Amino acid sequence: MKILCLHGAGSSGVLLEEQMANFRRELDPSFELVFVDGPFESERGPGVPEYRTGPFFSHTQGYSPVHIAQAIDYLEDLLEDEGPFDGIFGFSQGAALTLSYFYKQQAAANPLRVKFACLFSAAMPCSPDAGMGDSIISKLRSMEYDITDRARCNGENLTIAEQEFVHVLQQTVVDAAIHDPHFPWTNMDIYRYGERDAIPCVMYPSLLAQKIQIPTIHVWGQNDFQYMIKMAELARSICDESIVRTVVHAGWHDIPKRQTEIKAVLRTIDWAMTQCPG
Repeated sequence: MKILCLHGAGSSGVLLEEQMANFRRELDPSFELVFVDGPFESERGPGVPEYRTGPFFSHTQGYSPVHIAQAIDYLEDLLEDEGPFDGIFGFSQGAALTLSYFYKQQAAANPLRVKFACLFSAAMPCSPDAGMGDSIISKLRSMEYDITDRARCNGENLTIAEQEFVHVLQQTVVDAAIHDPHFPWTNMDIYRYGERDAIPCVMYPSLLAQKIQIPTIHVWGQNDFQYMIKMAELARSICDESIVRTVVHAGWHDIPKRQTEIKAVLRTIDWAMTQCPG
């Protein structure tokens, strides 16, 4: 069982391997975990201890459709060059990128190179499709709408779809930018004044043609920041609920550490494998 492991923003394959130490000890010896660094060297990411020295890496240089497409292309090359893989273990940014890859392949009717994914503390999933949510984004830009202004949402002539878009961002990236200066997506003015093709296209159910059709396991900590829990819940919501499983552990933005929680995740991985043809 060969698994590609994707770390979070401003981290590394080595750091993720250490994060997963307890988890790896409980895995069956048949599992081969392949830890890789993201292609872009970056600053220390959120939650990476100060005593840890770099280098640190990220899977993206930004979150615009062009940047997400670039990251997906790199991931596709990894899966082809280092595979074949049975699944992906993604953490935070690595989990979000995995979903972006799945959706792009599915929308293009291209085969996926894995059978399932286990996603730990998924960050905000974004699309490489610049057309996703275009009418909503264009309307808000024309209004120079400040998405950080919570008092404004219900007082404007916004459609239900536009209100939903603003609400999704406010519960996730807006709150993250307010509370964490290291959060890699902090310029909320981009939705007012940024170039259209530089604006991140977030993924949530009502913007998608269909949900992601591959078994996914979603794992997050009950003590994580609320905005990160909202992102993880959003990531789960874009996957077909009939082939989704969820494990909530007692920690925060991390891999489960307790043996009982790890075993609960392993049971869902066993379940995921039974959903895969062949």
